[in-house]
Amino acid sequence: MKQLLFLILLVISSLLSAVELDTLFILNTTDIHGNLFAYDYFKDEAAARGLVKIHTRINQFRDEQKNVILLDGGDMIQGTPLTYLYNHIYTDIPHPFISVMNLMGYDAMAVGNHEIEQGLNVCNRLRAESSFPWLAANSKLESGYSYFEPYKIIVKSGIRIAILGLTTPGIPKWIDSSYYEGIEWTDMLITSREQMEYLKKNADVVIGLFHAGLEPSEKTTGLPQENAAGLVADQVPGFAVVFGGHTHKISPVDTLTISDPNKPLKMIAGSHGNNLGIVKLVFEKRKDKTILVNKTGWVETVKDYPADSEIAEIYAEYHLSTLEFIRKEVAVTETELTTTNAYFSDNPLIDLINTVQLHSGNAEISFASCFNPQLVIPEGPVKIKDIYTIYPYENFLFTIEMSGKEIKDYLEYSARFFQIQQGEISISQDIAGYNYDIAEGISYSIDLHYPEGSRIKDLKLSSSGEKIGEDQQYLVALNSFRALGGGGHLRAIGMNQPKILYKSGQEIRNMIIEFLLENPDYKFQANNNWKIKEPKEEK
Repeated sequence: MKQLLFLILLVISSLLSAVELDTLFILNTTDIHGNLFAYDYFKDEAAARGLVKIHTRINQFRDEQKNVILLDGGDMIQGTPLTYLYNHIYTDIPHPFISVMNLMGYDAMAVGNHEIEQGLNVCNRLRAESSFPWLAANSKLESGYSYFEPYKIIVKSGIRIAILGLTTPGIPKWIDSSYYEGIEWTDMLITSREQMEYLKKNADVVIGLFHAGLEPSEKTTGLPQENAAGLVADQVPGFAVVFGGHTHKISPVDTLTISDPNKPLKMIAGSHGNNLGIVKLVFEKRKDKTILVNKTGWVETVKDYPADSEIAEIYAEYHLSTLEFIRKEVAVTETELTTTNAYFSDNPLIDLINTVQLHSGNAEISFASCFNPQLVIPEGPVKIKDIYTIYPYENFLFTIEMSGKEIKDYLEYSARFFQIQQGEISISQDIAGYNYDIAEGISYSIDLHYPEGSRIKDLKLSSSGEKIGEDQQYLVALNSFRALGGGGHLRAIGMNQPKILYKSGQEIRNMIIEFLLENPDYKFQANNNWKIKEPKEEK
């Protein structure tokens, strides 16, 4: 009996000694959008976010843990005046973001749509400076290869980790094809299935690094699902973790632990340098194989961490040059300017956008949106930072041809933004503010007593007072996002391929700056060419 007990203990001891536990931490950022320093260049004030704060938290992990991987989910090099300057103006010196990412030790980055928006010339210059790969397996060329690297395999303590990168295939509806010539953005599900067999054979664990949301969005005709990260996680077996992005959401909200080997952990770590996503993987390392036994994920805010002093000091020159740029005066306003009422009545700042678009696009009619409904510019100097706040996106200007009927239908689609509740005008919670367009070059009213599709009344040309002719063709200026299908406006009125007559060579916000510098006497005022009829008014 004693001999049998001894043999059992010996076997157990042998089995235990053959199993070794190891831990891997994967740290994730996504959608940083140009927030390198703890500074808001639009408000010209300090901010509790940025890579400089994230780096402090990352250093703590590296001091405490031996196995750490750092990944980014894309949309890193766009979104602030700093990124604009070093993407397009100061191009003969190292890019601050890439220099900092190299210093931080990033292992890989998924390509975001806003990287592509900068143009392949910018992407290629920055890729050449990067010590980490830019991943997008679905950036397919005619040859069948991908333009960007499809994956990277990293080895930590003998554990082989495959990182598969994918980019949202919704790019064609936001960005003109001249910015990614020769690339087809293929379906994320199909591309994942194509890659998975090889990755599983050559790695102990497969990680998805995707610039796409976890929840599917409304399908765009002719394009794969824009936000397919969650679909890939659920429908393509083999992923241990899927990092999403693009939608700026945070998931999971609370710490999540998964022991089921067939169920991937899904994460999105917010945006704008506010958070750090953290995944802890626990492995059993046996003689013949390595098994993932547990995965835990959570998202941390970095607002209370100090800025990393090394980055702040080494790269101070980039910050100072950006401050000098944003503080340049381009105009003067005699009154306070605000967009707080811009959804509900004609507004001087939206009229400025439309005025520039009409002028630069040689158009008769212009459509523009209010991107920031809380903007306030005090009486006095108007600076570049204010223009970037009015127009924060890198959109270009397009002029297209539209019939009078298409113009009315476009405005009807936009007017879905409004509703009457308990006798008061309110806005829909299902439609983003930037998808409500305001027109110039025409006069019209919005009558919410009527059902959707029949609300636009008294539609006339501002210049002549003539009614818009249903069959007559007009030159219409609008931004590149809208002209290429963003927001669904053109698709909703049957214009899947509009006739494009003009594309600008520079961003709309820079055209606004040039216009104001060339017209120093410009008066910021609304011409009240449109209105919403009050609920009490008769139909």
